Amino acid sequence: MLLRFKIKNFLSFYEETVFDMFPNIKREKFSHHIYSDMEVPLLKQAAIYGANGSGKSNFITALAFLREFTTRENFLKAIDLDDYIFQLTKEKSQSITFEIEFFNKNRYFIYCVDISKKEIYEKLSVSGLNKGNDNVIFERKGTELTSSYSQVNEAVGVLLQQNSEVSILPLNNRFPIIINNDIAKVFDWFKDKLVFVSIKSTIPILINIMSQNSKLLNFANTIFEKIGVGVNALKIKNSSFEKWISNEKNAGSLKKLVESNQHQENFNISEMVDDRNTFRILIQKGSRVVQEFMFEQTGQSGYHKEMKITSQSDGTVRILTLIPALYGAMYKGQIIFIDEIDNSIHPNLMFELLKFFANNESNGQLIFTTHTTNLLDQQELVRPDEIWFTEKSDGNTSMYSLNDFKLHHTKNIENGYLDGRYGGVPIIEEFSAMYEKV
Repeated sequence: MLLRFKIKNFLSFYEETVFDMFPNIKREKFSHHIYSDMEVPLLKQAAIYGANGSGKSNFITALAFLREFTTRENFLKAIDLDDYIFQLTKEKSQSITFEIEFFNKNRYFIYCVDISKKEIYEKLSVSGLNKGNDNVIFERKGTELTSSYSQVNEAVGVLLQQNSEVSILPLNNRFPIIINNDIAKVFDWFKDKLVFVSIKSTIPILINIMSQNSKLLNFANTIFEKIGVGVNALKIKNSSFEKWISNEKNAGSLKKLVESNQHQENFNISEMVDDRNTFRILIQKGSRVVQEFMFEQTGQSGYHKEMKITSQSDGTVRILTLIPALYGAMYKGQIIFIDEIDNSIHPNLMFELLKFFANNESNGQLIFTTHTTNLLDQQELVRPDEIWFTEKSDGNTSMYSLNDFKLHHTKNIENGYLDGRYGGVPIIEEFSAMYEKV
């Protein structure tokens, strides 16, 4: 679970900005949106609003950047750090700073990092939750490591000198510098619990994922049944390769590829067409099988037909690609970040999708950016402390919660937002004035 995240000097976040998932305990509505059985109550979801270019996507990029840094040894070597440092100032700071507080496996952790080309500073602690002192697991500055759990010898210094651009977390995962179970929990949290879905996210192995997880496929059918997109059932059709290939236009090249890998056990390939995973070919135990998504739909006079994914709308396909993420947030304790969740999805449909998540049992969190303002006044969907705004001034992005404002129950939040009462909206010059200037 995510508690709090601080960003400084990353992309459009010049000054320190803090985002958190803490509920306002004075707000009684939608109490089921709160995980209250924890030592620190946390919200299940958060919606982030803001004008185009205000920094919404940069917020998600910051968390994705931190995930890559804490899980991949070669991450900093593969990028130019200057591309991520705030640019719109003469006095440029050369370092990026993050601080993240989170919960995993019955422990609360705080991880701080300052990244520059010169050196890396990072510190990991078990949080005292402001009730006691934090218990430091390790503190690292450049090539110097301080930890009461570490194997203190010359090898530690040599290892850090050889890996000066690498976080302790992935380094310790491969070379156990610090003998402490908590550090493994932290590494696993970054690697397995943080999931990101971009505007153009696709899943080339989606058929593979759903064919191996019947619970996920059943979950997908529950979603389609609830939200009403005209899909009665989602199935995975298995066909013999020989029968299937006889009807394919590019049969020659596909047949040659499959036959050249005939003896490679568990060989499989997938095709993507217009962001759709159209089929999967699998060779297993000498058998050649083709798997395809089939959408059972109803037509004229109750006529039923199974349709391929190529016949489905962009909105239906977008929902299909979001389903594994929703499943992860509900059943796998993952924190899912979705950029522009409303992309290709009708507002009413998105409302039903989010209501399904908010009103059902779950053990993860859903954090998403959106431009769909009518969600602000849906009385079955969001609390004020679940709504955040991004606003940019002089190139710097700030984030703040609707919970910071005094709200009257009779006020229309959507109208107030569009009128600029809470900020986070684009400032657009009148077109007539623009024509006069031209």
